[in-house]
Amino acid sequence: MIADTLVPDAVWAEAPEDPEEAFLHIALSAYERLKTLERDEAARGEHHFSAWRRQYIHELCTIADQFGIAGLPSVSQAESANEGNFDTLLARVITRIRAAKRLDLRADTVVLSMHTKADIRQHLEELRSKINSSNLSDDVRSALHKKVDAVEAELEHQRTSLRPLWVLSGALTAACAAVSGTADLPAAIKNFNEVLSIVHHEKATEELASRRLREGPLISNEPRLQITDQSGGSEVQE
Repeated sequence: MIADTLVPDAVWAEAPEDPEEAFLHIALSAYERLKTLERDEAARGEHHFSAWRRQYIHELCTIADQFGIAGLPSVSQAESANEGNFDTLLARVITRIRAAKRLDLRADTVVLSMHTKADIRQHLEELRSKINSSNLSDDVRSALHKKVDAVEAELEHQRTSLRPLWVLSGALTAACAAVSGTADLPAAIKNFNEVLSIVHHEKATEELASRRLREGPLISNEPRLQITDQSGGSEVQE
C-alpha cells in the first residue's frame, strides 16, 4: 500500500453530509482519479499502477467502513480482496445507493432549456477568462477551473444536477472575499448568479408542472346546471 491518496481534501470538502451520498461522491471521484493515473504514466509518479489500484480498493473499503456502508470487504480484508470481485461489489453498492436516493437525486436536477444551457456556457467561458486574469493563487485557480468544468459537463446530461452550480457559486464567492484585487471577477460572479436564478426558476416551473400532474384536474363540487328544453319539456343537464 502507498501513502498517497486518491481522495484529496477538495473532494472531502465537497462531499454531501449524508453518508451514502458522500460515499457515492467520493467513490466516483476516486474512480475518475484512478482512470487518470491509468492513462498518465507521469501522474503515477514512482508508483506502479497496480499499487494505485490496491490503494483505491483499500481507501474505498476504509471509507465505507467509516460511513457504515455495507457490501464491501472489511478493512482487514481489503489488502487481499480480489480486484475483479471488488469491482462487482462496488457496482452493487453504488447501484443500491442510487436506487435508494433516486428521488433525492431528481430533486436536485432539472431539465434546462437549450437557451439556458447556452447562457450558462457563455458565462462559464467568461468566468474562465476572469479566473485566469485574477491574482488568485495557482491552487485556487486550478480548483475553480475544475468546478467550472464540472458544471459544463453537467450540461451534457438530459437532467442537469444543480449541485455543481451551487458548489461553483459558493467557491467563487469565497475566493473573491478572501483575495483583494480581483476587480473583474465580482462582475462575472454576479452575471453567473443571475443565470443561476434562471435555473432555479426553471426548476420551480418544473416542480409546479409535476405537482399539477400528480394532483390531476380540479373537480368542481357545484351542482350541474339543468336546462329545460322548451320544445319538449325535457330537462337537459350540463
